[in-house]
Amino acid sequence: MRQLFLLLSAVMMTGCILGFEGDNAALDVATDWAEAYFNCDYHDAADYATAESERWLRFAASNTTEQDLQTIQGKATATADDYFTVANDTLRIVTLHVKNFLKPAAAGSTAQLQEDGTFLVTVVKRNGKWKVRMEGLPRSEKQSRD
Repeated sequence: MRQLFLLLSAVMMTGCILGFEGDNAALDVATDWAEAYFNCDYHDAADYATAESERWLRFAASNTTEQDLQTIQGKATATADDYFTVANDTLRIVTLHVKNFLKPAAAGSTAQLQEDGTFLVTVVKRNGKWKVRMEGLPRSEKQSRD
């Protein structure tokens, strides 16, 4: 009986380890997308996003000024540390923590460098690959002190 328990435990642990490796792919894509997006590299961000997200990337690019690009200069960093699965293991909501990103400003105003923010992004599996699906521009889940 003890041997059966050990065997089942080993199989379950192997399954968890293998499953975790697959989970990392969704987190990695979300992180790579965020690093590109929040550094205003929308062309690179498109590589990690679904085809229907392109319109949002174009919109973000059209609202990015030369001054914004000079301000950000690759300062933004992102980490993905959590997710939850929504449907059939093909859709995940990933929590991203982003540091040193540009906070969008009203038209005619200068964007400000934001120290940190928390964002939720949807990651979907398409043709065996994880991609970020944008349903709008990312908004920080962290409430402002203003």
